[in-house]
Amino acid sequence: MVFWRIIDNKLYPVQEVENLGFEESEGLRIPDEYLENQEFLIMRTCHGIGDWGVISAMPRLLKEKYPNCKIYIPSEKLIFDLFQINHQNSINIFKNNPYIDRFVDKMKGEVFHDQYRIYNKENLDVPLIEQILTFWQFEEKEYKDSQPELYWSKEEQELGDSIIKEYCNSKFGCLLLSDRFGTQCGKFDNDTFERDTNNITKVLKENPLPYFYWSTKPLKETSFDFIDKALDMRHIDLRIQLYIKSKAKLNISNQCGTNHLVVRYSECVESQRQFPIGSNLVKQINYI
Repeated sequence: MVFWRIIDNKLYPVQEVENLGFEESEGLRIPDEYLENQEFLIMRTCHGIGDWGVISAMPRLLKEKYPNCKIYIPSEKLIFDLFQINHQNSINIFKNNPYIDRFVDKMKGEVFHDQYRIYNKENLDVPLIEQILTFWQFEEKEYKDSQPELYWSKEEQELGDSIIKEYCNSKFGCLLLSDRFGTQCGKFDNDTFERDTNNITKVLKENPLPYFYWSTKPLKETSFDFIDKALDMRHIDLRIQLYIKSKAKLNISNQCGTNHLVVRYSECVESQRQFPIGSNLVKQINYI
């Protein structure tokens, strides 16, 4: 893994490292002078929707600890300028967030991004957001409420509610089969496939509900075509999908970032892929 620095809108590779961040015993923390400046850019060097989502409580928590600070999120332009990647994941996660001051195309000085984190080599299963906030001089009591959070506009809520009412005017679940179903390191793995299939089948059969669903394959090509189908969500806007998932009685998936995002609002069950799960752990998810 490469440790990066971001200074004056440029990305610099520093060195190859075995672990990202700093071991707790080193005692390293974010510089006091940076905190005193009160202008903070939240940045990730991984770019999936779940990668951004697991740190989505940071703006609120930073505002609670540093009430006079300004919180910025990188725009599509800044992310492209740094990483040559086109995506809207930061916008999809932080849109309508009342704790964000603005999206920015550039940021002067050093950016203390997600690789600046504090880990404990004796306990690797610590959520990434807690590792990052420890670097930001947070105490444990200050980041207890750090599960992912999203904010929807009135129009988004009305649209989501209308879809739910049209296709399932009762309690419902959501099933998500991501492209990492049955894989390890991006490749098919039979043991993982069997575990994901058996785990998810068991939960579905124990919870006979109508299901909104999203799958990389047509459901009839999977082992889960037996569910009571409410609606295939593949062609629904991502934020509306997330709103629908937030209203579900139960969300079921293989270990997947998109599923993590609604754990604050709905029961979430995931078939675990990583052992140990490490910094990808999200509290309150039922990993099976």
